[in-house]
Amino acid sequence: MLPACVGTCVTSARYFGDLNDPDSDISKKLASGSGEVLNSDLGLSPSLYYFDLSAAEAMPDSVA
Repeated sequence: MLPACVGTCVTSARYFGDLNDPDSDISKKLASGSGEVLNSDLGLSPSLYYFDLSAAEAMPDSVA
Protein backbone atom coordinates (compact mmCIF):
# COMPACT_ATOMS: atom_id res chain seq x y z
CA MET A 1 0.00 0.00 0.00
CA LEU A 2 1.19 3.51 -0.76
CA PRO A 3 1.58 6.10 1.98
CA ALA A 4 -1.41 8.45 2.11
CA CYS A 5 0.68 11.45 1.06
CA VAL A 6 1.67 9.63 -2.15
CA GLY A 7 -1.70 8.08 -2.93
CA THR A 8 -3.65 11.32 -2.49
CA CYS A 9 -1.22 13.73 -4.18
CA VAL A 10 -3.25 15.17 -7.06
CA THR A 11 -0.13 16.51 -8.79
CA SER A 12 1.77 13.19 -8.64
CA ALA A 13 4.66 15.05 -7.06
CA ARG A 14 5.67 12.13 -4.84
CA TYR A 15 6.91 8.66 -5.70
CA PHE A 16 7.40 5.76 -3.32
CA GLY A 17 8.75 2.28 -3.58
CA ASP A 18 11.58 -0.16 -3.05
CA LEU A 19 14.76 0.99 -4.78
CA ASN A 20 15.86 -2.65 -4.99
CA ASP A 21 12.72 -3.64 -6.91
CA PRO A 22 13.09 -2.74 -10.60
CA ASP A 23 9.30 -2.88 -11.03
CA SER A 24 8.54 -0.25 -8.36
CA ASP A 25 7.41 3.22 -9.45
CA ILE A 26 10.45 4.95 -7.97
CA SER A 27 12.91 2.55 -9.59
CA LYS A 28 11.31 3.16 -12.96
CA LYS A 29 11.42 6.93 -12.44
CA LEU A 30 15.08 6.84 -11.40
CA ALA A 31 15.92 4.63 -14.38
CA SER A 32 15.00 7.58 -16.58
CA GLY A 33 18.18 9.24 -15.29
CA SER A 34 16.56 12.44 -14.10
CA GLY A 35 16.87 11.94 -10.33
CA GLU A 36 19.23 14.22 -8.42
CA VAL A 37 20.35 14.39 -4.81
CA LEU A 38 21.41 17.41 -2.80
CA ASN A 39 25.11 17.77 -1.98
CA SER A 40 26.09 14.67 -3.95
CA ASP A 41 29.72 15.72 -3.64
CA LEU A 42 29.65 14.77 0.06
CA GLY A 43 29.33 11.05 -0.78
CA LEU A 44 26.63 10.38 1.82
CA SER A 45 24.52 8.05 -0.38
CA PRO A 46 21.14 9.71 0.32
CA SER A 47 17.89 7.96 -0.53
CA LEU A 48 15.90 11.15 -1.19
CA TYR A 49 15.90 12.07 -4.87
CA TYR A 50 14.62 15.20 -6.56
CA PHE A 51 13.37 15.49 -10.13
CA ASP A 52 13.79 18.72 -12.10
CA LEU A 53 15.84 20.09 -9.21
CA SER A 54 17.75 22.58 -11.37
CA ALA A 55 14.46 24.07 -12.63
CA ALA A 56 13.19 24.44 -9.06
CA GLU A 57 16.44 26.05 -7.92
CA ALA A 58 16.23 28.56 -10.76
CA MET A 59 12.78 29.75 -9.63
CA PRO A 60 12.77 33.02 -7.69
CA ASP A 61 11.99 32.88 -4.00
CA SER A 62 8.51 34.04 -3.13
CA VAL A 63 8.18 37.11 -0.99
CA ALA A 64 5.60 36.91 1.75
